[in-house]
Order: sequence, then structure tokens, then C-alpha cells
Amino acid sequence: MLSGCAPGGTAASSPTATDTSATGALAPTATPTATATAGSGAAAIAAPSVCDAVDLKPDATVAGADLAACVVAYSKAAGSGHEAFSSSDGSAGTADFIFGDSPAMSGTVTGPDGTTSFVLTSDAAWVTIDGAWVEGDVNSTDTRKMLAGTIGQAYRAAADPTVASSLISSAPSWTVQKDQDLVDLPDDSRVSAWRLQADAPFTMLGAEVQEMTVWLTSAHVPVGTRAAVSVGGIQTTTTQHYSGWGMPVTIATPQP
Repeated sequence: MLSGCAPGGTAASSPTATDTSATGALAPTATPTATATAGSGAAAIAAPSVCDAVDLKPDATVAGADLAACVVAYSKAAGSGHEAFSSSDGSAGTADFIFGDSPAMSGTVTGPDGTTSFVLTSDAAWVTIDGAWVEGDVNSTDTRKMLAGTIGQAYRAAADPTVASSLISSAPSWTVQKDQDLVDLPDDSRVSAWRLQADAPFTMLGAEVQEMTVWLTSAHVPVGTRAAVSVGGIQTTTTQHYSGWGMPVTIATPQP
């Protein structure tokens, strides 16, 4: 959640990062060279031309499709990054991700029941259960595999940047707020960012989104999202902060 104050805005706090590892590597995507950074460890990435449709000035109205296209295009141009995420249900975690034709993600989530590690690829999920890696399969008759598959789906929804992009495009219009916020990133750096808010509640795949916020720097670097979503009458607010865009990432396939 956001706390503290900047001139006319707020400062976003981030959870503490947790390291994860496994054996057997997936190759990371290549990192391009360009001109914008967010975070002390971030590579320089130029904002794609589709971001020209996102006018970052006070009170500007931005179409959801244009905002989502900018976030997706920047993510693909960077190819990889790091995030910290937290939820109002008491869970929090960190993840490294590869964004592109072969997306992948690895990280940890800490909640009331302890800490779980996960590795997600485009077509598979591995989760630690009782300290051991289990490959998920929601259709399996093996209860551990079914549980791992269900947990993997939940973590993908919480941590995958593509899910945030789908949410963004589901809101028809967004408004750039009058002042920039100071946003604390997972790498302990702080950046100024424009706060864009969805103009009205919206729905996505049966979920009701009461509020959603996206933070972009003046160079169109995505540095955070926050969404209050209700499913089955239960509302959860999830906050994500991004850093290390374009930094090399290696995601390993666990060996049970």
C-alpha cells in the first residue's frame, strides 16, 4: 500500500526481496540498449512508439487500450525485470520475470502459512509443498500436483505483468492525476512517477475491479500497479512495484 507524502502525492512502499534458486536454467531474453531507466539497477530502455498515445500531463485522458499497449510494448522491449508484490490478504513476495515469446517467472510468496517458492513458464508451474518441488497439474488425480497447479494459477494472477496489462485494457479510460508520486522500488531506489487512475469501476472475466492505479515515469517506464478486485464478494487489493527492467534474468526449471 502507499504511505508517506510527496509534493501533492504519495510515496509507495515495497516488500523486502527474497532470493530464490533451483537447478537447470532457461535462457533469458536479450536486453536491448536505449534511453530510459527506472531503478538503480535498470538498463536503459527506450519507450516504444506506441507510448506516444499515452500523454503524461495532468488531467489528460488515456484510453485503456493505449495504456495497456504501452505497458506491454515496454515490457517486451525490456525483456525482463524484477517485482515486489503485496496483497491485503497478508501475503507478499518477489519475482524475477522474462517477458516475451517464452515468458517465465520465479520467486517466493510469504503468507500466514509460511513461504512458498514458485517457478512459472508459459505452459507449466512448479511450487514447493512441504519443502519439495511439485509440478502442478490442475487436472491431476494426485492431490499434491492438483494443489501445485491451483497455487501456480493464483500466483500467476498476482505476479504476472501480462495479467496487469489485461486488467488495464479492460478499463475504457484513465486519467493522469495532477501531481507525480514518489514511488519506492524493490531495489531500494525511489523515482517520480505519474499516477494514472481508471475513471470508473470495470469488470474482467467476472471479477469486479473497484479501483485501479498505474504508475509510469515521464519516460513511460512502468513502475507499479495497484488494483482492488472483488471475486465472489471478497475484495483483495494487490500492489505491484517493478524495477530492474532489462537486467539479465535466468529462471531455472526445478528438479524434484
